[in-house]
Amino acid sequence: MLIVLSSLIFFITAITLVALKIYQPGIRYAWLIAFGGTILALTSVLIWQAQMDFALAIHFWQPVELFTNPIAFRADGLNWPYAVSLSALALSVLLTAVVNPNFSDTFTWAGTLALSGLGLLAVTADNPVTLLLVWSALDLTELISQLRAVEGPSNSEKVVIAFSTRVLGIGLLIWANVVSVSSGNSFDFISMPAGAGLYLVAAAGLRMGVLPLHLPYSSESNLRRGFGTSLRLVSAASSLALLSHIPTASLASPLVPFLLIPALAAAIYGGWMWLRAPDELTGRPYWIISLAALSVASALSGNSAGSVAWGCSLILIGGSLFLTSIQNVWLNRALLVGAFSISTLPFSLTASAWLNNPGFFFPFIVITQALTMAGYIRHALRSSGRDSLDVQPTWTRTVYPFGIGLLVFMQILLGLTGWNGARQIGSWLPAIIASFLTFGLLWATPRFRIFNPVRAHWAGPSQNQGPSPYAFLWGIYRFISQLSKTITVTLEGDGGLMWTLLFLVLFVSLMTQGGL
Repeated sequence: MLIVLSSLIFFITAITLVALKIYQPGIRYAWLIAFGGTILALTSVLIWQAQMDFALAIHFWQPVELFTNPIAFRADGLNWPYAVSLSALALSVLLTAVVNPNFSDTFTWAGTLALSGLGLLAVTADNPVTLLLVWSALDLTELISQLRAVEGPSNSEKVVIAFSTRVLGIGLLIWANVVSVSSGNSFDFISMPAGAGLYLVAAAGLRMGVLPLHLPYSSESNLRRGFGTSLRLVSAASSLALLSHIPTASLASPLVPFLLIPALAAAIYGGWMWLRAPDELTGRPYWIISLAALSVASALSGNSAGSVAWGCSLILIGGSLFLTSIQNVWLNRALLVGAFSISTLPFSLTASAWLNNPGFFFPFIVITQALTMAGYIRHALRSSGRDSLDVQPTWTRTVYPFGIGLLVFMQILLGLTGWNGARQIGSWLPAIIASFLTFGLLWATPRFRIFNPVRAHWAGPSQNQGPSPYAFLWGIYRFISQLSKTITVTLEGDGGLMWTLLFLVLFVSLMTQGGL
């Protein structure tokens, strides 16, 4: 019941904000309502620890012959970190919004809270059918938000193509259901047959842009900080949470190395582009790809706790950086805690990341870690393009640092207590090697042109430069669009009436023959 209660707090608060905006547009305490509801939701998620593990099943899902598993949710030691990370992110978005020019945008706050509620349902989904329903709701929300944020028909087409990749991920989840049912097993995370887990890994990797490598959304979107960050990270968490539920036995397949290779290739590419990005928001898609690929690699190695560690790092560390829009020396130094959190050093958030050694692939993982840490440190210490905290009003100078500090504190908290991957020594030797490589990259970045920031990229449907893994989707979309345009022009032209009469005659003729 606590799972539904936490989600309902987010939803009810969001509905309240929308109602106030419509019926009392001049109200001044809307932010306090959003803040109070988010605090209450975060507190309720922290209370989950008192009853861990617990589950909730909704048994009125019909028909039973088609859906053998009810809609169900579960809180345990692997999905609780995702839940607390998403709740903390929502609160951080509200606290850092006080310095934004459009601070009084109530609809944005409501959208952030609604996304957080859906995110809680996604990360606690106890079977793939439940997750499929929440994924569909999140994808539709993202589609509508993106279409409203982008400008021009070409950018709208890219949003549709990005949405289609997520639909393909849902299709893989449905195919895993077919595989499970055909082998005589129910479609849940416990009794999944051997090999079916690979479909779930592929579904999560496809939605994240990892398997195969692509940018899963348009980089031209106007959604930047605040709601844009929440949208990106909630969507990422909903996909990566699936990896923690996959039984190790269901990954017993000789095809695992063939998924590890493209996953690590995506991780290195994402880390490289993240290091060379001109700013953190431009590099945000590569941060997500890099950390998501490491999470996929951990899952394929049979390390669920490591997969969760990378997923929570993506949310907490990335969220603290992407929400930083104000320059302050002490905040910049506090952000450096994130470098420790992704270092896999003992007692860090990611200390459990490589409890299962991937063997031959480990050097590539160390390289990815170094690229990601070096890029994070460079962006965290960047001061250009940000306003000073000293010029802000007095009350915002107090509230804003708490928004960033909350996510930094959560990194430390999850590294020490609260879930199955806390207080781990981990693989400290590779962590030290990655740390030395990071310092080497930081030394080389200002001295060699190859490390200079770049703006261009070749991956994903957002660019038409060269072949793309999803070029065929783009072609299908173009073909259908052109066909629809041709039919419309034909029917609306001078001969439109004649064509309409012809179709009517053919229809009547067919109906008459059928009656005879």
